Amino acid sequence: MFVFESSENLPVISYIQEALKNRFSQTTLITGVNGSGIRGLANFIAAALLCCSHEKKPCGVCMSCQKIEKGVHPDLQIVDDENEITVNVARELRKNINIMPNDGDRRVVIINHAHKLNISAQNALLKVFEEPPKYAFFILTSEQPSNILETVRSRCTKYNIAPNKEKKEFEISDIEKAKEFLKALAHADEYEMFLSAMSLEKITRTEIKSVFLIIQIALRDCIFISNGIYDNILPDVGQNLLSGRISDEKLLKLYDFINLLCTRLDGNAAQSIVCADFCASAYDICFVK
Repeated sequence: MFVFESSENLPVISYIQEALKNRFSQTTLITGVNGSGIRGLANFIAAALLCCSHEKKPCGVCMSCQKIEKGVHPDLQIVDDENEITVNVARELRKNINIMPNDGDRRVVIINHAHKLNISAQNALLKVFEEPPKYAFFILTSEQPSNILETVRSRCTKYNIAPNKEKKEFEISDIEKAKEFLKALAHADEYEMFLSAMSLEKITRTEIKSVFLIIQIALRDCIFISNGIYDNILPDVGQNLLSGRISDEKLLKLYDFINLLCTRLDGNAAQSIVCADFCASAYDICFVK
């Protein structure tokens, strides 16, 4: 089974989108700490699996997506219990999964806090996790995966969502500089992007890196928003305006390029060159290539 582990959460959406285009695993385990977005990611996958669109999934507008949004989709079952999940619940899940789908050709079960399944419940689901009906998909989320039996974990494709290490205090001046650039980027205004980027010449390297980090977090938020996962790290600094205007793939490339610029700053590259490259390359990545 493929195990995805990364210090950055951003590529997870990209990887899952590619997997959804092909044959997606029928039993998936998403792990991470509270607040890392694991339940939002589970909902995103479920919506994509049930979406009726032939293009981007989930589309957010088809009948299936609308039913999921309203919480009335007959082929989506969510178990979300902070208390112990007993063997009786597991047996009911096992029984219900044998019912053919109502609306389409798939049924999806999300089990949040899967570590709350007691040992008997986990054992009761082993067989169906290993050999689910061809139309059935199980998505488990857990903040304490070590409490899940290895026999269960081994039957899952795993995605580990790293904790949001970026959660920190930023200077208001750095936030404003990032906001100016993101607004110009959203409007594809190359001149305003240039003015915003070149204004960074006048601050310290540490401050430039802080602005770059804010922009990276906003790009991460944009990708999550565009995929229906509302788990923003930052308050609105322009990500709501930018979301959907530039493809996820291009935002990922810009995110990675900013990492390269930070490396150059650490290597004592001239701030003026780094700032000029930031503007020119950001425009090129998002609107030319």
